[in-house]
Amino acid sequence: MGFKDVRTSVIEKLKSGDIQHEARGSIDVKNLMSTGQVSTDEVIEYLKVCRGDQYSTMKHKDDNSVDVHVFKPVVEKVEWYIKCYVLEPDVWFISVHES
Repeated sequence: MGFKDVRTSVIEKLKSGDIQHEARGSIDVKNLMSTGQVSTDEVIEYLKVCRGDQYSTMKHKDDNSVDVHVFKPVVEKVEWYIKCYVLEPDVWFISVHES
């Protein structure tokens, strides 16, 4: 699945509420969506402006069969870092914060 397909899938899951947040340390600064400091609507807008050269993928540190998607959109001169993966039916967010 390429950048546009992944981005569309993640946005659709955000819109439908099919989201989870991965447990992690420093969640109050590493996943601002899970703490309510950033809304799902804001994340959708960040993803909409993300370009293909602001996207990368890697394997999940705990499961090599899972692709982790990293989006680094720039919004009003601020680079955001959004890291997530899809395990149907949900998208799991690891990070949502400013870079």
